[in-house]
Amino acid sequence: MKKQITAVIASVMALSLAACAGGSTSTEQTTAAPADTQAPEQTTAAETTTAEETTTAEETTAPVVAEPIPDSALVHLDFESADGLTAVKQVEDLGTLTGSNFGLAPSDHPVLIAEGQGAVGNALYLDGKYGVDFDMKEVSDDSYTFSFWYNADRVATYGPVVQVGRNIGMSNADATVTWLNVTKSTWGTNDADIFPVVWNRNSSIGTEVSPDGVWPWIYAMDDTEHGKREWCLITVVSDGNRYVADDGMERVGTKLYLNGELKWEANAENMYYQGLSPEILTGDGIEGHIGINYWDTIYKGFIDELYIFDEALTDGQVKTLFEMGNPPAEPVAPEYEAGEEEEAVTEAVALEAAPVAEGALDVLGTPDRALGFWSDTTDGFELADGATLKMKLNNYSDGVNNWDNFVLAFTNTAVTTDKVASADNYEGYAEYAVLRADAYGWGDASYNANFETSWEDWAAWLQLMTSASVDVTMTRNGGEVTVDYTFTGADGTAMTEKAVVTSTMTAESPVYVHVTGEAAYIELLSVE
Repeated sequence: MKKQITAVIASVMALSLAACAGGSTSTEQTTAAPADTQAPEQTTAAETTTAEETTTAEETTAPVVAEPIPDSALVHLDFESADGLTAVKQVEDLGTLTGSNFGLAPSDHPVLIAEGQGAVGNALYLDGKYGVDFDMKEVSDDSYTFSFWYNADRVATYGPVVQVGRNIGMSNADATVTWLNVTKSTWGTNDADIFPVVWNRNSSIGTEVSPDGVWPWIYAMDDTEHGKREWCLITVVSDGNRYVADDGMERVGTKLYLNGELKWEANAENMYYQGLSPEILTGDGIEGHIGINYWDTIYKGFIDELYIFDEALTDGQVKTLFEMGNPPAEPVAPEYEAGEEEEAVTEAVALEAAPVAEGALDVLGTPDRALGFWSDTTDGFELADGATLKMKLNNYSDGVNNWDNFVLAFTNTAVTTDKVASADNYEGYAEYAVLRADAYGWGDASYNANFETSWEDWAAWLQLMTSASVDVTMTRNGGEVTVDYTFTGADGTAMTEKAVVTSTMTAESPVYVHVTGEAAYIELLSVE
């Protein structure tokens, strides 16, 4: 993922600055519904004078009755044919994009239609080697409905099933970035894998609270993966009613349904940092991508009956969308043999446990390479103005995603290993810049970074990082920090990277560096 960009972090992660699953950016986890949340107490007949005076929940809650859906959907893709669909692939050429790992370009791969395998008739099938672009239309306001059937054979963390928005591959320093991504994450209770997650953002909303805007998300609140090798209908309804959530940033009231059943509703009384960003799908230049985006692993599986309505559907109309479907339990993918010119997608290979170094200053994660993002950290080491700081570490990535490696965070606070780095744990905590090993970063309101890498083959770099010794030299000159990396693989292959970073820090600002990471095992060997 060659990037020369500025990037941002989710509000689920922005808290570290103060999915029947891009940017790819990483985040601090937001809080799901508290464990002590309970349903309202109900009065029973035994507690009243007469049975007639007793009203139970079953008696007062009328069953949802199917209602006709609007006959004028803004977008309806039934995938009976490939008409109106463009096959695209990820490429190293970023063009004018400033916030992405990859560009998107037309692909010679045919759009695969699985005849008779969909929820209604045919379905789109993605084999993990291409995605599809479609003509996405602007939504007039914050009242809309987004719905589709899917059956996922493979979806990676943050990888898109469907992603829509404006300026998706841009840095928010250059454009207002908005998107809605139906994806997978590890943000469930105790880092549980959850899918689908509706992760979304608007880089301009909430900037008085967070320079990077608002990054909320919503899921079924059950710490489960839905739609893995089974058909599932996801429907998201945005009701247009704005409110201010617990983090001080704006949301729009949101309902999330799976298979026609309401799973979670986010509103002013029931927020938990959940919901949708305002104005995600308004404005010019709305993009529509299926199974692919500018950062993440391409989706593999079926998609059918994609609807976008320019209005909030009712519970009854959502029930109708579900009742319209009758998918096969075990759909059969269409046969297709890739041509010699097509690059094969490399599936993740299970790696042996990483070796454990004796005498390390600190270790992050466990040798099975299962470190949760922002779940562990080293101490913070001071980087004074005019000074140079050198670190040696071992990095053992899981080899799945480019960002599954170590991370350097430059903050105003000397964090310690016993507490997660966030404003919740350190008064006044702020991040000047956060740099991932894969030439990607984010930071405060004035953050800017330029990256140079010695390699073009990112697959080779990712493989090297599954077992790499790393030397990092950081030199500070006032408000600018230069970071030089040397990555040396187990076979002796060496690759280098350079990052030049600026932010709001000045020569007088205290700056501390700590190491964290994701889906890796990291051993900090020395700091001098």
